[in-house]
Amino acid sequence: RANSVDRALLVEERPDYSAPPEAPYSAEDVVVVAQDGSRLSGTLTVPRQVPLPVPAVVTISGSGLQDRDSAIPLVPGYRPFRQIADALGRAGIAVLRLDDRGFGASENKSAAVTTETLAGDVAAALDYLSTRPEIDSSRLALLGHSEGALIAPMVAHSDRRVKALVLMASPASPGRTIIEWQNRYLLETVDSLGPAQRDSLLRVSMRIVDSTAAQQPWLRFFLHHDPLPLARQVRIPVLVMHGGTDRQVPASEGEKLAAALRQGGNADVTFALFPGKNHLFLDDPSGDWRS
Repeated sequence: RANSVDRALLVEERPDYSAPPEAPYSAEDVVVVAQDGSRLSGTLTVPRQVPLPVPAVVTISGSGLQDRDSAIPLVPGYRPFRQIADALGRAGIAVLRLDDRGFGASENKSAAVTTETLAGDVAAALDYLSTRPEIDSSRLALLGHSEGALIAPMVAHSDRRVKALVLMASPASPGRTIIEWQNRYLLETVDSLGPAQRDSLLRVSMRIVDSTAAQQPWLRFFLHHDPLPLARQVRIPVLVMHGGTDRQVPASEGEKLAAALRQGGNADVTFALFPGKNHLFLDDPSGDWRS
């Protein structure tokens, strides 16, 4: 994960993480110490002028190195976790959002980082919130996007402090199935290729994926992790959100995940589909950014 992108492409002037002047909440720079000793930097927003302690949400980013706002430089102004923290802060809910380990102001002391490592970072964030007198540690929730939505149930399964989940654009199938779907979709957009050529190229692409996974622990875990067995054990309220034109994780995955949650006996599962929204929940009627 830490070496999968060119850092030079992601470096930009440090954004302003302070609260807007009129915001009814404070914004504090904080440090969470992970299980391997890495210092993870982030921002904790806490509502003002409301009875304390307050409930809190930890945000969890998707795959790839991202800052605490889950910003993507290729999409100017896209800072979804900041917007979510603002909305929740105005609703009386605290939010802790962190720079990914090895990016921004966060350290990474682990040679091999997998989704399980990142789940440990979220558990450390919950530990940190439990030390804050302003936070009600009996009312904690997790909000994850994409890979972050894979991580959230992993943490909730082992940590009883988690009382609710919000899963955005979450896969319900093993990563290999998702990557194969992505590659097949891309090949189908090439009009010059016939069915046999597409099938051949798909087989080649998946062999490359499998070969790469043999050398990359993060990818190896992602390819084989099946989210559904864990989902069937979740008993807390869950909101599953998906964009209707998501071409990275199809909307059918969200429906599949919600069904698995209900099959496990969870009576408080909501599935929300957003037509015309892509993987980033941005307006994109075709899902291919050409609309």
